[in-house]
Amino acid sequence: MIYAIAFLTGTALMVVEIAAARLLTVYFGSGVTTWASVIGVVLGALSGGYFLGGLLADRCPRISVLGALLIGATVAIAVMPTLERWLLYLPPEIGVGGLPQVAENVFDRIGGTYGVLLAAVVFLTIPSLLLGTTSPYLIRVASKGVETTGRTAGGLYAVSTLGSIVGTLGTGFVLLPHMGVRSVLLLAAGLVLAAAIFCFGTSLLGRRRGTGLPLIVFVLLGLISTSSSALLRVIYERDSLYHRIIVEEVQGVRYLRFDASYQSGLDLQDPKRAVFTYTDYLHLGMIFSPAAKKVLFIGLGAGIAPTRFYQDYPQMTIHVVEIDPAVKEVAQKFFFFREDDRMTTFIDDGRMFLRKTSEVYDLIVLDAYYGGRQEIISLPFHLATKEFLELAKARLTDQGALVFNLVGRLEGPRSHLSRSIYKTYRTVFPEVYIFPVDYRKLPWLTDRRNLIFISPKKPLKLTPSDIVQRASHFLKKGDLKIPALVTYAGDLYRKPIPTLDVPLLTDDYAPIEFLNP
Repeated sequence: MIYAIAFLTGTALMVVEIAAARLLTVYFGSGVTTWASVIGVVLGALSGGYFLGGLLADRCPRISVLGALLIGATVAIAVMPTLERWLLYLPPEIGVGGLPQVAENVFDRIGGTYGVLLAAVVFLTIPSLLLGTTSPYLIRVASKGVETTGRTAGGLYAVSTLGSIVGTLGTGFVLLPHMGVRSVLLLAAGLVLAAAIFCFGTSLLGRRRGTGLPLIVFVLLGLISTSSSALLRVIYERDSLYHRIIVEEVQGVRYLRFDASYQSGLDLQDPKRAVFTYTDYLHLGMIFSPAAKKVLFIGLGAGIAPTRFYQDYPQMTIHVVEIDPAVKEVAQKFFFFREDDRMTTFIDDGRMFLRKTSEVYDLIVLDAYYGGRQEIISLPFHLATKEFLELAKARLTDQGALVFNLVGRLEGPRSHLSRSIYKTYRTVFPEVYIFPVDYRKLPWLTDRRNLIFISPKKPLKLTPSDIVQRASHFLKKGDLKIPALVTYAGDLYRKPIPTLDVPLLTDDYAPIEFLNP
């Protein structure tokens, strides 16, 4: 019984830690600050739990006291989804270019850059502290004398660590790929509750103290079901190895989210309408490579942009690279994405695909983002470095161009990341043309918006009027199908972009998570 308690609590601790990290990733991104906050808070709380457990075990060496502490841990774990709803989840607001944006949560407003650390403290301190009391309590109760204390402690720590290994691998390889985060947390609460029941022992279940356990279970299930049913607009939700994938439907528009970050939108009544305007801006790449016949998209999302290219340019062969197979399944099931001899999807990391392929492309469209909080860019760092751009350039034809969708700012105190990426692009490509979405419509807006970078392999020396004239010419010929493209072509950013105060991004140094204060 003692060893079963050690195993269950060791397992539950790692399940909670990984699931909580996944929960916070939805709102704060998957960068090192999220994991550092979760690990640091758990370790700190465990230290406090070890001390508290040893103190209580000496003063009151009854295992039923540990059972009461574990009941508290059960409740603390079970209310996490409710806390998420109250403290983290905020409904989206429509921003520039039709892109939904999630408002700052309470931790962002209070803690700023350290909001994720504050959130980790709120969500993880109590359950980790209470679970930390387990080992010293069990050692005190199980030790029969000084002569056997070492063997008892070693055995309990070994079993607890084995449980932690099972919890770590089981959560990563079994639970999260097949269950939602809320369900995983409910399972962890159930494990801790089982450990608490073992603490009370079979003889106590019939006493008055034990009659409260069914009520606790009922309350926990009610809390979880309430928090899970609160998102009434969600029609599909799944945790993959890379994201929490959510499909929402609002007033005839179907949205794809990775964590808290909106990726794509489809108007069910008018599928060709660009719900997110930036997807139309991607067609500006055809102005710089008008004879394009082979295109590579890095990042599938819902497949909206590749599908529109497929429909508008019948001469094209389109390859799509997507790292997450679950994303492809969702795109096919909910967003009508289809493959045939002209449209092929490869499940691979975008950079690894470019390294392995012998293909060359007329256009490479980079639109790959992880999930996470909307306020911090979640572009994979290895797709923004000088070495990656050199690889992409080598996979372009001589008349080819790289088109990159960046969510960021070009002006103001929070523009460091965008300007750093611009600096890196200018190091590799002879020219970089930037088209901020709705720039002339909202020239005063310095907040985040989609920025379309277009970098031809060879210099074209196009003036702003040349770009607009090309767009008009190709529209009249019927080569381009988006009437507003002439307007979009006029959104070329013409101001100088300072780069002396920002770093060049390389594989060795690419602090993407820290560039925007």
